[in-house]
Amino acid sequence: MKLFVENEAKLKLGFNFETVARQVAEKVLDLENCPYEAQVSLLLTDSAQIRIMNRQFRNIDSETDVLSFPLVDFEKPSDFASLESMEDVFDPETGELMLGDIVISADKVLEQADDYGHSVKREFAFLVAHSMYHLLGYDHMTDSEEEEMTAKQEQALKQLGITRDAADPDRIREHFRDKSRIVVKIGSSSLTHAETGKIDLIKLEILVRELSDLAMRGKEVVLVSSGAIATGRDALQMMDRELNLAMKQACASVGQAKLMMLYQKLFSEYNQICSQVLLTKDIMLDDVARNNARNTFNELLSLGVIPVVNENDTVVTDEIDKLSVFGDNDTLSAVVAALIHADLLILLSDIDGLYTDDPRQNPDAEFIHVVEKMDDHFASMGKRSTGSKVGTGGMATKLSAARIATGAGADMVIANGEDFHVLHRIINGEPYGTVFLENARDEFYLLDYLRKEGQEES
Repeated sequence: MKLFVENEAKLKLGFNFETVARQVAEKVLDLENCPYEAQVSLLLTDSAQIRIMNRQFRNIDSETDVLSFPLVDFEKPSDFASLESMEDVFDPETGELMLGDIVISADKVLEQADDYGHSVKREFAFLVAHSMYHLLGYDHMTDSEEEEMTAKQEQALKQLGITRDAADPDRIREHFRDKSRIVVKIGSSSLTHAETGKIDLIKLEILVRELSDLAMRGKEVVLVSSGAIATGRDALQMMDRELNLAMKQACASVGQAKLMMLYQKLFSEYNQICSQVLLTKDIMLDDVARNNARNTFNELLSLGVIPVVNENDTVVTDEIDKLSVFGDNDTLSAVVAALIHADLLILLSDIDGLYTDDPRQNPDAEFIHVVEKMDDHFASMGKRSTGSKVGTGGMATKLSAARIATGAGADMVIANGEDFHVLHRIINGEPYGTVFLENARDEFYLLDYLRKEGQEES
């Protein structure tokens, strides 16, 4: 599939629209059993340009949402039988087929997403799919052909996890199998024994096996791991001491090295390479450093490496003292997900998911399976509390993470990390945890978010 994309609208979306367009186009061609290397050009422009093109090519004065210009005149929808004789659109040497051009109004995408209550990403994907089927001959259709096109369009988007019906938890979870870039965050309480606060080696081994298996399934995986201070406290025999800031930093320094030694040893058992990435808020706020960090992640993932990420507690005190920018690793993991354009973030901690109230205190609290859109109502459910002695993040930090991740275009799951086997169950679409649906915003900028958070907490 060759997709040539141009953006005349100068629109900054909260997702990579070229990637989404390519995924949708490839899925449509796959479902249509297209035997050729197809070429399509896509122009994202504004309503004014669409109106001009409607006047010029369709003799109507209207600002429609999408235009398509097929180069192939199919005798019937997706009839590829006679295409090899069409020298003007088919190259027999390369097997390339030029299907046509698609023009989408960015203004209409934003307008319709708002009208229908969909994310911008969903609305854009629907328009691409709709246009692809028109290029494949589903035009001037009979009623039965139009019904067939609609069903195929919904099938293509459903397989990509993009659906208008966002209220069905089972349908939502089905598309987790197709997620390609996944960030997993593990809290300290999930890595340590509750009785002693020391690292739970059995659970750590299960975690590494689960992540390695995801990599073997072709997923790109990033692990955001807490536990450095807890590991250092154990190594320095400070488990029963009250620690000041300098002591916490010393524990982090010793613990981070020891924790990475454990990860390296366990990952090597599965012939999997891992790496260490230590981040600070200064890296994320600096344009050059942030871009360098993104490039490093992309290169590591392209090489099949699993990066293990933590905040650099030995030199930065915001996380372990003031909880200002990243707070807990919940927020750090969301920042990483946004930075690398991940499509799924999984937060594993000591809670099952989001409830209407704290279930530890209110037995009538109801579990929330799906959050379609993070708003003030759901944000107000967060309380700065945690049931663990070693963790620092409560539900408030997880909901803050949800705002970042979903706004950047990633689905997010909060689930219980008591049993790390839950990872493959989540990816397989089983009903674990609370799902927060991606709601990519065209006005989402990671840098603006970080600066705003830093100002509020200073």
